[in-house]
Amino acid sequence: MRRWSVYYRPWPAALWRHGLRLLAGSGLALLLAAGCSVPQPVAVVSGTGTLIVAVDGFRSEQGTAIISLFGGASGFPDDVAASLATATVAIRAGRAAATFAGLPYGAYAVSVLHDEDGDGQMATGLFGAPREGFGFSGDPDYRFGPPGFAEVSFLLVEPQRELTIGMRYETSRRQHQDEGRASGARRPQD
Repeated sequence: MRRWSVYYRPWPAALWRHGLRLLAGSGLALLLAAGCSVPQPVAVVSGTGTLIVAVDGFRSEQGTAIISLFGGASGFPDDVAASLATATVAIRAGRAAATFAGLPYGAYAVSVLHDEDGDGQMATGLFGAPREGFGFSGDPDYRFGPPGFAEVSFLLVEPQRELTIGMRYETSRRQHQDEGRASGARRPQD
């Protein structure tokens, strides 16, 4: 008496066995790959801490420094209303500082604006280039547009953390280029 499976196999018996092995192996590989790509939650110790932000490299004492602390990507970097906390501080000798106390342990990012004209927002040029100074936690390397929250975020998991941010001015680079043109400095001719 023959078994039922012999009559209904689309492949010869040897290929059927190898096909099942290949199918099982590829299914296992897919399950392993899917398991590896699932992000695991980061365990953060509960507690609160204080963040001290020191900012240096201001080109003048005109205006104020707006230091904003963000707890997520929403509104980062320039929506002050969406920030967890914002400090508007005076600039003295090219420096400013702010302290944020009672912060739950977690991920944060800081953005800084040198508000020279006092309007509370970044002054931009014709094509959107910033005309006032800015800075971010993590000192990111970028060329066009502000960095994202993930690029500049850091973990606060200690009672006190100090962070130093350096200011950047896009207009100073253009001023140096214009000064070079005005002084008659030119590239040597071939």
